[in-house]
Amino acid sequence: MFVLTARFRAAKGKEKELEQLLHRVIKDVRQNEKKTLMYDFHRKIDNPREIFFYERYTDRNAWAVTHMETPHIKELASTISNYIEGDLELTEYELVQTD
Repeated sequence: MFVLTARFRAAKGKEKELEQLLHRVIKDVRQNEKKTLMYDFHRKIDNPREIFFYERYTDRNAWAVTHMETPHIKELASTISNYIEGDLELTEYELVQTD
């Protein structure tokens, strides 16, 4: 399985708008993407402007091709810079199965 994490910081004064946008995208992902197994975002406890996404897919292709080409993700990619400050950090992982 392929895992992706994303970290970014909400722009000051844009926190609510960003959260509303992310909730809409999460709903679309969960309803329309069968190969997306987990798609959750988290706020840092001591700094709620810090956002962490945890995403799990059946394989890297499910993320790179299927997920990234959906209308809701294309819209998010084109507008997210209006709601965040600093860099968006993406990190790719491979899930290690344990017995």
